[in-house]
Amino acid sequence: MIRTTLRQSLLTLICLVVGFALVTQLRTYDSILGDVRNLSTEDLSIVIIKLIDENARLESEISQLQQQNAVYAQTQADGSSNLNRLVDDLNRLRVQTGAAQVHGPGVLITVNYALRAADVMALINEIRNAGAEAVAINNQRITAHTTIEEVNGMLLIDDTPQAPPYRVAALGDKNTLMGALNRLGGLLRIWNEIEGVSISIEPSDDLTAPRVANPPTFHYAQPAP
Repeated sequence: MIRTTLRQSLLTLICLVVGFALVTQLRTYDSILGDVRNLSTEDLSIVIIKLIDENARLESEISQLQQQNAVYAQTQADGSSNLNRLVDDLNRLRVQTGAAQVHGPGVLITVNYALRAADVMALINEIRNAGAEAVAINNQRITAHTTIEEVNGMLLIDDTPQAPPYRVAALGDKNTLMGALNRLGGLLRIWNEIEGVSISIEPSDDLTAPRVANPPTFHYAQPAP
């Protein structure tokens, strides 16, 4: 019973509000219409001219807003394009510095002979000159900051002891690498002719070069403005 009474009261209130709004709107419309009917021809001309001017102003504002919207859309597109380029540059630098693990085709070189530090550096140069984009020795990434040295007869790469057989992953165009590394008079062909040295070069469709375990820290070299 109480709910029914509340509903009726609420419905009555809504009807009153709507009715008041309609009456007000009709009175306003009648007032405006009466004012227009009472205007002289000259006054009507002035009103029409003002309406035309106002319409032209609004169209001009709409045109300006459309132009601004187009500029904002282009700016957003350029921003996305610039962001994509920055991401591409960052990924390329991460690959070059060894900060990212990479994989791809290339050749797998196996050297079953104890190498000295100078031999390893010569081998790395030979591989890079052959067109390798990334190199790893015994699953250890080789970059421009890699240290190769001998301590008490032990070969160290970035302070990690190394021993034969050395498995060298060279990522790049496998056909180009195979041709360059197997060429007559090349370093590997010369080494393979030494007694006791065993070297194999095999093409592969999917090799992996891990990221550098300890990336270098720069204290003095900073990006130029």
